[in-house]
Amino acid sequence: MVLEFEAESKGAAERKATQSGMNVNSVQDISDGDVDHAGVVGGGASKRKVTGMHPIMKLIILVAIVAIAWFVIWPMVKTRM
Repeated sequence: MVLEFEAESKGAAERKATQSGMNVNSVQDISDGDVDHAGVVGGGASKRKVTGMHPIMKLIILVAIVAIAWFVIWPMVKTRM
C-alpha cells in the first residue's frame, strides 16, 4: 500500500506514519525537488501573508488626527457660540 503525507522532510513523514500506527518500510520524496509542497495548507496563522499597517499604528494615527482636529476646529466652534 502507498500513502502520501505532506511533511517537511522524509523523517517527518516517517514519524507521521508511525504515530498514526502504520509500519513504514520506505519513504520516497515525490515533490519533484520543490521545497514548497502544493496541497493542503495547515491552518496556522503564521503562514498567511501580512499586509497593511499594524493596528496600533492605525490607532496612533487616528488619535493624532482627532487631537489636531480638536485643537484646530474646537476654538473656531467655541468662538461662534
